[in-house]
Amino acid sequence: MAERGRRTKTNAFYLLYNSLIQRVHDSPNGFGGLSDPEKLYYAVALLRNEVNNGGFDQYFFNSSGSYYNYAEKGLVAIGAMQTLELLRQAKDIVFPAIPVPEDTQTRRELLSTIESDTLNPEWSRKLDELDQRFYANSDNLTPRLEAFAREQGLINADS
Repeated sequence: MAERGRRTKTNAFYLLYNSLIQRVHDSPNGFGGLSDPEKLYYAVALLRNEVNNGGFDQYFFNSSGSYYNYAEKGLVAIGAMQTLELLRQAKDIVFPAIPVPEDTQTRRELLSTIESDTLNPEWSRKLDELDQRFYANSDNLTPRLEAFAREQGLINADS
């Protein structure tokens, strides 16, 4: 088990993602300081990790939802069209009449309103169904992200 942890922490993609997290959260330019390919990689990796951890509800609730537009663009860039469709369906359930707000607090307030909306009691079940479809077939996001990182020169092509 410890050996697996060491391999993971030296994996080029693990290191790339963690360096992007650090730059987004600890550098003066934040997300804006990333290159376009880095933004797309980061947004899709964040989507994958958040949905795998807690579903689309968690994705939109956390700061990850701020990168929705980049996640859409990133999914197109890596050819993950089924996942793109799931993301758009989730967006239409949660924010049917408006673009996804970039501001986390605004999204959370709207989510709170949706959760208490007695006219739409099915939203949670619908999101759960999308979560299950995501888990079953998320267009093999990891290999697609890895190929994208190689193609864009974000990591060594031999990694």
